[in-house]
Amino acid sequence: MHFPRLKIAVSDCLRGTECRYNGGHAQDDFVNQHLAKYADFYPFCPEAAVIGTPRETIRLVGIGTEVRVIAPKSNIDYTEGLQAYNDNIIPKLVDKKMDGAVVKSRSPSCGLERIKVYQPSGEWHGSKDPMQAGLFTGDLQKAMPHLAIEEEGRLSDAWLRETFMVQAFTSARWREFMENQPTVGKFQTFHRDHKYLFLSKNEEIYRELGALVATTRKHNLTESLIGYQHKMFQLLACRSKKGHVKNVLDHIYGYFKHDITQDEKAHYHETVAEFMEDIIPLIAVIKILEQFLKRYGSDYLASQVFFHPYPADLALRSRTSAYR
Repeated sequence: MHFPRLKIAVSDCLRGTECRYNGGHAQDDFVNQHLAKYADFYPFCPEAAVIGTPRETIRLVGIGTEVRVIAPKSNIDYTEGLQAYNDNIIPKLVDKKMDGAVVKSRSPSCGLERIKVYQPSGEWHGSKDPMQAGLFTGDLQKAMPHLAIEEEGRLSDAWLRETFMVQAFTSARWREFMENQPTVGKFQTFHRDHKYLFLSKNEEIYRELGALVATTRKHNLTESLIGYQHKMFQLLACRSKKGHVKNVLDHIYGYFKHDITQDEKAHYHETVAEFMEDIIPLIAVIKILEQFLKRYGSDYLASQVFFHPYPADLALRSRTSAYR
């Protein structure tokens, strides 16, 4: 099974670089022990580059209609310097075609969400005052709106991690496809091979993708690829739901239900029911379907990315908590 090498932008402190405000790091096990096997990292650290390490803490401050980045002790405004860093680094990440980004939680520059925007007085009044993404991550999202981005803390949630890895690896497959002189035939093959993975995410968008592929000819291929990419990334951002996954499992089972024994049918349905009840993980059901595939064969199913959307040793499908 071929898995493309991922291109992942990452907050440098998560790699173990001592660039945090206190001179320390925030080494993350998932990033360095699991993701590193399959990804090339493109590190960034706006605060270290602009302010230095160690440094005084900074915060987002709402001043009029603007959000500024200010150090509360010295009252120095670092917004311009940090914005210049963003304007230099983010276009380079866009040019390199990132497949995903892992950012540092609770950082006023790198946090993905729920970063407090303080009042000029230094107060923050809970629900009355806004929260948003950090300055760098917010700009990265604007530049690459469909990029798979997660904070390191959220990636400890198996459900969010599974979504992130499907997004990142599918993005990488699409990137390789686009770099390899796409044709109408290759486009049809890409869509066919991703059928069940896409169905497990969002059936409505999958149908829209299918209609787009069906109307693609040589003369409108470029236009179709642009439209497909936009819709595909919308689909990939959908988190996996058990009902959708069960629908796909049953679709695949349908290829074999006239060949297998009554005992095998009963075993399959019992295993699916246990998956739905959080008793066993998804991989247990997939292994049954792979046994049927090995015994009875199907060229169509053999190429389906759904069976192996990312490397097995990431073990995401071995956790009952990866699907809700």
